Amino acid sequence: MKISKDMTVYKVVSQYPHLKDIFIESGFKSITDPIKFNTVAKVITIENACKMKNVDLSLFLIKLNNAVADSGNFEKSSEMERHIQVNKQRADKIAAIVHKFFGGADTASLQKEYESIAPVTAEEFAYAEQLISDAGVPDSKFENEISGIISLFRSSLENTTLPELPAGHPVSTYVRENAEILNLTGKVREELGRIKPDTDRMLSLYKTLKDVNLHYVRKETQLFPYLEKKGFDKPTTVMWTLHDKVRKGIKDSIENLEHGRTEEFLKIQDFLPDEIEGMVFKEEKILFPTALMMLDEAEWRQIRSNEKELQYCFIDQPEGWEGNQDSSKADHSGFAVLGEGILSMEQLNAVFSHLPFDISFVDENDRVKFYNAAPNRIFPRSPDVIGREVKYCHPPKSVATVMEILDSFRNGKRDKAEFWLTLNERFLHIQYFAVRNGEGKYMGTLEVMQDATEVRKLEGKRTLLSWEQ
Repeated sequence: MKISKDMTVYKVVSQYPHLKDIFIESGFKSITDPIKFNTVAKVITIENACKMKNVDLSLFLIKLNNAVADSGNFEKSSEMERHIQVNKQRADKIAAIVHKFFGGADTASLQKEYESIAPVTAEEFAYAEQLISDAGVPDSKFENEISGIISLFRSSLENTTLPELPAGHPVSTYVRENAEILNLTGKVREELGRIKPDTDRMLSLYKTLKDVNLHYVRKETQLFPYLEKKGFDKPTTVMWTLHDKVRKGIKDSIENLEHGRTEEFLKIQDFLPDEIEGMVFKEEKILFPTALMMLDEAEWRQIRSNEKELQYCFIDQPEGWEGNQDSSKADHSGFAVLGEGILSMEQLNAVFSHLPFDISFVDENDRVKFYNAAPNRIFPRSPDVIGREVKYCHPPKSVATVMEILDSFRNGKRDKAEFWLTLNERFLHIQYFAVRNGEGKYMGTLEVMQDATEVRKLEGKRTLLSWEQ
């Protein structure tokens, strides 16, 4: 439970007795009087109590919620604190300033509060963000007002510098891409500054800038998961949304230019270059310095190793600083260690049994080795089929076709065969795939069969959740 300003003192202390000391330290000594606690405390809210004692409400709420987290309730900031070096009292003050900013406090007074604790480090700012989120502030607040918050702390954050990193280190690669991103937005601004911008050049620039998505995807799929595990989920819950805003802005800019909608295009330019450049600032002045503190070298090397699955934007594939080459030596007995993950056998069986299609696997010797127990199999299967030669699993009239497919896969002439038919008013789609190892050696054939009747009926699009059947 998040403690809010509208809760009564009695409710909070009754549920979390250890918070009583924080009330006493903050000047609420009457809380020790049993009569007052059982009468006045039942009707007075945290907010009104703070007003009576002239206590900073935002800071007090953060202290209370931090103490709740420390008492054993799972909170992201508690986990984050284990992996970062920050002064909690300073972080509480930063969080209080941001909390007041969200509440509409006077910017001049907040500036004075900020100056009293400046300079603020990247990791202090990041940790304070997580504290505020744990205190119940919705992500939408950050998404809509992050630029104003950063402006308040900019004089500190802009002095943040990244350490010298070896070529190939993931952060070094991100920074190299950022330099190219800023070069492109600079050209966009240059063109926008002309009396009559060259729309063809603008279209070319934005078609190039569209590849910034590759930069964002690597953050989302590689860096963010490591930070989440250590309690820092603001990049995932807030920065990802800002990525989507940039993606949409670039997409809409291209479409408007292609269709000659200059006025609509120019409206987007009121914010888009700022958003793209602002993301570079957030990365290099907050995200990357914090991530470098939170993740160890082994984790960065693993991120580097996994980059092979993704692409880079505006730069060639980086060389040097190779990732981990050795597979994990952890004990995975009882688990299936897959190419891209580890599942218990129970999980693996459950995944196969919930696939919305039937699959069967025949090995290199044409014997059935596996089929999934899908809930509504198109053609029934019995465990007795396991180990059986596949030619005996089909009606005689189909055997020649089946064997032709397997032989074509085995000798490398083909990798896929496809059929479709209507049976009992259901449209069936059947595909066969050659399964090969990393060296291209034939390992067997995978059959995938799907009842695509309902899929064929779909039209238009559905982008919002609907539980209609």
